[in-house]
Amino acid sequence: MAETTKLSVGQALDKLRDNNVPTSKMTRLDEKIEALDEETQRLRATRRRLELDQQAGTTERVSQETNVNRVTKLKTLGIIIGIVIVIAILVWKWELFYS
Repeated sequence: MAETTKLSVGQALDKLRDNNVPTSKMTRLDEKIEALDEETQRLRATRRRLELDQQAGTTERVSQETNVNRVTKLKTLGIIIGIVIVIAILVWKWELFYS
């Protein structure tokens, strides 16, 4: 025979006084649906934040690339101007030397 567990009087009274009233299947399903709705809202908010961050990151990346291109052009222009100045000085010195 299967052994049955016997409750003490205190345990039986505790079970009777317990506020955990068995809930109906519909109530449990409603609670699950509510929890899923909250999770869905949380995930949508997270997705919106991520999309905004990605858009901001794309804008920053484009501006950084633009700045890099500007710096490269400025460096190239500076080098060309420097070479022209050096050539002008050499020509001037050459003329002074041979005159």
